[in-house]
Amino acid sequence: MTIKLKAWFDELGHLEHLDRNDKVLQRAFAVVIYHVIKGDNIETSKEKEKFVSFFKNDFDLDEAHINQLHDEASKFNGEFETYLAVLKEKISVYPEVEVKLMQTLNSILTSQKFNVDEYGAFEDVKKSLFG
Repeated sequence: MTIKLKAWFDELGHLEHLDRNDKVLQRAFAVVIYHVIKGDNIETSKEKEKFVSFFKNDFDLDEAHINQLHDEASKFNGEFETYLAVLKEKISVYPEVEVKLMQTLNSILTSQKFNVDEYGAFEDVKKSLFG
């Protein structure tokens, strides 16, 4: 039973029912994820790897496109609330995608020692998505 349960959780939150080519959706995910990463004003190589992995595995993007998203996210980080609202609007009917996002953010946070500011950014996302 444990293996089946793990497999079910591993499948949870795949993004195939979203338009993964939607540039606004991609940017919204990127800005929200980047905001949590930069909560402490430091981006570690592990955090960047998690960012890249998310877009490579879940959006099937190549390195060049992911790097472009990363650069854009760094420029729009100040508009986090706007992009969080866009993301919430686009994924609110897909609770499993919301869970997938939180799993990704949790994975980023726990990839290294995090501080209260990073955790606060994580909590902001959680409160916005789950009330």
